[in-house]
Amino acid sequence: MKSVSQSRPVRRRHLALALAFAVLAGCASGPQTPAAPTETLSLGQVSQTPSAYLQLANNSEGSLQQSYLLLAARAYLVQGQRSAAQNLLTPLAPQLPDSGPLQAEYRLLQAHILADQQLRSEALALLSWPANWNLSAAQWRDFFELRATLHHGEGQHLSEAAALYGLGPYLNAQEQAANADALWTALSRTDEDTLKTQQAQAQDPVWRGWLELAWLTQHFAVQPSSLLGELARWQQANPSHPAAQRLPMDLERALSVQPYRPHQVAVLLPLSGRVASQARAIQDGLLANLLANEEQREVRFYDTGEMDAVEAYQQALTDGAEFIIGPLLKPNLDKVLAQYDGQVPLLALNAKEPDSVSSADLYFFSLDPETEAAQAAQRIWLEGHKHPLVLASGNAIGKRMAERFVEQWAELSDDPVEIHYFGNQASMRGTVQTAMHVDQSEERIKAIKALFGANTQADFRSRRDVDALYLVANGDEVRLLKPFVDVSLAVFADPLALYASSRAHMALNNQQSQELDGLELSDMPWLLDSNEARLQAESLWPERHQALMRLYAMGYDSWSLIDRLAQMRVFSGYRVKGLSGFLAVSPDGELERELSWAKYRRGTLQAD
Repeated sequence: MKSVSQSRPVRRRHLALALAFAVLAGCASGPQTPAAPTETLSLGQVSQTPSAYLQLANNSEGSLQQSYLLLAARAYLVQGQRSAAQNLLTPLAPQLPDSGPLQAEYRLLQAHILADQQLRSEALALLSWPANWNLSAAQWRDFFELRATLHHGEGQHLSEAAALYGLGPYLNAQEQAANADALWTALSRTDEDTLKTQQAQAQDPVWRGWLELAWLTQHFAVQPSSLLGELARWQQANPSHPAAQRLPMDLERALSVQPYRPHQVAVLLPLSGRVASQARAIQDGLLANLLANEEQREVRFYDTGEMDAVEAYQQALTDGAEFIIGPLLKPNLDKVLAQYDGQVPLLALNAKEPDSVSSADLYFFSLDPETEAAQAAQRIWLEGHKHPLVLASGNAIGKRMAERFVEQWAELSDDPVEIHYFGNQASMRGTVQTAMHVDQSEERIKAIKALFGANTQADFRSRRDVDALYLVANGDEVRLLKPFVDVSLAVFADPLALYASSRAHMALNNQQSQELDGLELSDMPWLLDSNEARLQAESLWPERHQALMRLYAMGYDSWSLIDRLAQMRVFSGYRVKGLSGFLAVSPDGELERELSWAKYRRGTLQAD
């Protein structure tokens, strides 16, 4: 008890000193308008300058003084002065009660500081307290707005929607509409199974109504007539629900668009020639989907390896095709697009070029590696790393992926990313040592030994400003790179987070997998865990390597997409879980593909 009783005055002196310095700093910045001492105190929002609140705090004591100091810290944050705010909050923390408005305000301000530093999970941990705390409306509004922002940054769409729902009562009528649209967008990005589970558990009838609407919209999206009936039933069951009065805009658009229902589908693939094996893998995936679902729809294949792509396209139209998949190769696609008039919907199996022809019935589906690199940058950022470095093979694919990673990182951070290319296996070690500045350290050691003698003991030092590595390399290259990275770290340096693309994913035995412990990689979800579709494909084509298995998944998903593409294009957030990833369609018809992640742990690759 004695030590506790002595600690209070010390903390108060620290707080008094902090307050004195803060007031002096405010006065030194120029003339200030003093705050009215009779101002109604409300935490969660500010209307005056930091100096005005500091002057009020200087003339107050107890909880009133603490409130003004918290408001001064909030005012500093509004001005972008994070350090000044933190200087007030640090000595104030021990004086605050463990619950209630003052504690909530302190946590809110600390969470804002953490959010500015991209430490979202740490910020969210602070925003957890009982719902019965008696807070001001401004504090609750800040609480829900900040949680929604943080969950959005973490890609936690259902939690984002829940926060936006909680925010609703604290908004005015004009703000309500925009908030409802944001809530709907977040729910639209949540998968069907999760929506169904949460709907069964929801206690709040209005929140349950949102969940049910989102679920039935996704479930019946490709059946507009059924969806209309389901919406009518939902509106009758929820007459006072906000969405019953005003349907989300993209849902209204989806209702007005008829899905594609072709009886005959043409597929344009180079089934002979130099890329025949790739085309056959796509064909096998497409046929596997058709047979698994026992569809009556007719499919005809046209070999663009034997006939000109335009000739194949025209022949398909003459034969009565009502939907076309392909071409696969870019030169063939360019030829067909030059002739394309929108007569039938077309799903091209290649990327869209900036100058490509536009049509409401034209879509582009590709497995381009640049998208994977961009998603890796987002992943590394979301996991809290601030200073990644790229080690990439010097071939064309390596350079494209590395450059796309850097472009994406530039959208997330102001800190630049270094790229270090290696040419062959012999140059890997040198590239890693140069990237980690080990070579510079060894040169310094040589200089020291030259001055003080060869027996001088010195350990090399690796750079400390890098916290993650993105390896753009194939599986064999990654297995060589990782040991070089490990031995290039100084003895007391923190281990680096290692990431790689799907190019690094290959079949390994247990010992080889253990060598890669800690490495995270991205790939198609069906290749990262055991599932029926994968087992069936591997039993039919046991010698087919993973690159061809990815094309198999592309063919499989292409067939699944036919009935969904029209709705996916107008319904923002509508995603389909395919073998190749979570798929969505942008307004210009490009398929957006989100990959899954897995990590080597104790000799096994475990999916997230």
